[in-house]
Amino acid sequence: MKKIYLALLMLAGVASANAQCTIDSTNTQFFSPSTDSIPCVERGVAYDQVLQISVPDQFDLQAIGAPFPYYLYIDSVVITSVTGFPNGITNQLNAVNGTTLYGGQNYCTHVSGTTNDPTGRYELFFEGTITMHGNPFPPYFDGDTTVDLALVQSQPDNPFRLYLDVINVGDECRPSTGINDFSSGLNAAFFVYPNPNNGVFEVKLNAGRRVNGELNVVDNMGKLVFSQKLDVVGLYNTTIDLKNLPAGIYSVQLRGESGYATKTISVQ
Repeated sequence: MKKIYLALLMLAGVASANAQCTIDSTNTQFFSPSTDSIPCVERGVAYDQVLQISVPDQFDLQAIGAPFPYYLYIDSVVITSVTGFPNGITNQLNAVNGTTLYGGQNYCTHVSGTTNDPTGRYELFFEGTITMHGNPFPPYFDGDTTVDLALVQSQPDNPFRLYLDVINVGDECRPSTGINDFSSGLNAAFFVYPNPNNGVFEVKLNAGRRVNGELNVVDNMGKLVFSQKLDVVGLYNTTIDLKNLPAGIYSVQLRGESGYATKTISVQ
């Protein structure tokens, strides 16, 4: 399941003229920059972008549906191809072993070229395998295994989607999203457990990018009962203790610059 994780990690970085794919060993983010910060591709204009990759050394199965956090360790990811690029745009991965990426290591890829394809969002798809190890956890994981990258990318809760936006020359790259707009991507990377609970629960964020905003809890009358500032990158966990509140239904809300996510919990 981590396959996509690593595969996706392959697009992230900073743009520069005649960019060179030089590995940034200090990078700790899955993508740098995050997917929604990668410069857009202008039609008919040469594109030149270096994307930094930080391959994680472990993966939480909860990101793809497990009922609670369960970590597996990534040995390697083999990427045989990346499809979905607009015509004329290609990428070159900087990896010593060609198509093999190892957990806990840093890489980069150079995305360049010129396209005249129609404007729109082009999602990238990764072909290859990922090898992981860990204790068996049926039905999510059988133990040491190699799985196909497409399996992870096909999961409805997969938070690691990667894409390029093609725009006309002079158009705004990505119209800004308001903090009051629902973000399906953020919601897929936001977990609250256990549920139901006794007022004490864990909040986990696995967004793969910076999230700067607030973590709030609201009761069923819309009253704010808990709030804390949040400015995190990548994996984040925190415990919230609301044992002093009456039993009932509450909404746990994560609000950031790219929109908001929400989960409903039952306090018993």
